[in-house]
Amino acid sequence: MSGKSGTFGSFPRSAFSITRKLEEDTLKKILMIGALAFAGSAIAESAVAAEFYVVRDTATKKCTVVDTKPTSTTTTVVDNGTFKTKTEAETGMKTMKVCTN
Repeated sequence: MSGKSGTFGSFPRSAFSITRKLEEDTLKKILMIGALAFAGSAIAESAVAAEFYVVRDTATKKCTVVDTKPTSTTTTVVDNGTFKTKTEAETGMKTMKVCTN
């Protein structure tokens, strides 16, 4: 610091405070963008979360795994036939009494 009050080298103190303010604003923007990106990906992931269903055809009595909940009366969801993955649904179908007959 030189002998003059309010300066640092050849730069006035106000230049440093302006620079610091700009750095703080930039950091806040980066943090906000990061938080929004994280929240957006979490929402998108939950919206895309797939469900698989073990359903039984009422005419053929045959069980299958589908990725959409049946809305027709020709198929019905078996027991607790809702699963998070296709593999879980296929494994669960093997243990369901109405599907093994």
